[in-house]
Amino acid sequence: MQTKENSFIKKFVSSIKDFEKYPEMASNPFSKVIKYLLKLMLIFTFVVAIIAVFDVSKDIKTAIEYVETNLPDIEFSNNELKVNSEEKITIEANNILDLILINTNDISEEVVNNYIKDIESHSTGAVLLKDKIIINMGTGTIQYSYEKLADMYKIQNMTKQDIINCFTGTNLIMIYIAIFVIYFIWLFVSYITSTFLDSLILGIIGYITSLILRLRIKFIAMIKIAIHALTLPIILNLIYIILQAVFNFKIKYFEIMYITVSYIYIITAILMIKSDLIKRGQELNKIIEEEQRIKEQMQREKEEQERQEEEERRKKEKKDKKKEKKSEENDNLGQEPQGENA
Repeated sequence: MQTKENSFIKKFVSSIKDFEKYPEMASNPFSKVIKYLLKLMLIFTFVVAIIAVFDVSKDIKTAIEYVETNLPDIEFSNNELKVNSEEKITIEANNILDLILINTNDISEEVVNNYIKDIESHSTGAVLLKDKIIINMGTGTIQYSYEKLADMYKIQNMTKQDIINCFTGTNLIMIYIAIFVIYFIWLFVSYITSTFLDSLILGIIGYITSLILRLRIKFIAMIKIAIHALTLPIILNLIYIILQAVFNFKIKYFEIMYITVSYIYIITAILMIKSDLIKRGQELNKIIEEEQRIKEQMQREKEEQERQEEEERRKKEKKDKKKEKKSEENDNLGQEPQGENA
């Protein structure tokens, strides 16, 4: 387990500062690169989900204080909501919902339709009526009857104080945990999808760039490079989200900077691969030249050895001839005279 963690940390650090490692990253199996992306997005989503819960906790606290001090008495019984007010209650500028309208009196369908138009004119909103709630989460309105909700969540009778008590102590902790789980799942699916789409777009741009630079890199390799190139922008995005949550800090055109930083990494990685290939080509040429030099030297040594062997052979032959001649002369001197000379 420790080795895997160290491996992730090394890849994380290398993706940010070690451009010379990008050729190696491009050659890694695609499954390993996807695992790296999943781990990175799990960490990213975990932090963002905590920040989201922190924001919601402030909104819940504000909402509880508002209900406690500003709203009239509220009672839920017999699957009906009753708010002690003759007029419509409007709550605006809430981070959870942009607009909340409350009217539990007997009103016409035309008035209800006007309420729906009001919340549809905002990004999000809700209408609390006598027998149902209408919610707009940006994708259209959805209606829930209190009867179904009461049956689903086993709610019978509730007062204003009961509602406030639901958001205190252990109940509040359970609410935060539930919100964290919902946010985590939703954000993880959303971020992993958008990040992979970003890597595809960057991969296409990188592939076209590599062709312009006359460098043949496989498209799947460019996707791997793009995923690692998104590491720093993802971290910058996380820092930006934290600054937004804590200081309400905003950067105009941050999305453009996000893509620009990724593209700079892609270009640098391509140039590093090209440089690496040129370097390998130069090293290969050096190896070929060295091999040729060694072959020539060995050939010269072989020729020199053959020449020396030939010279020694000739000397030996000359020496053998001298010995042979001397031996013949000695044989002639040793013979006895014949005929008259005897």
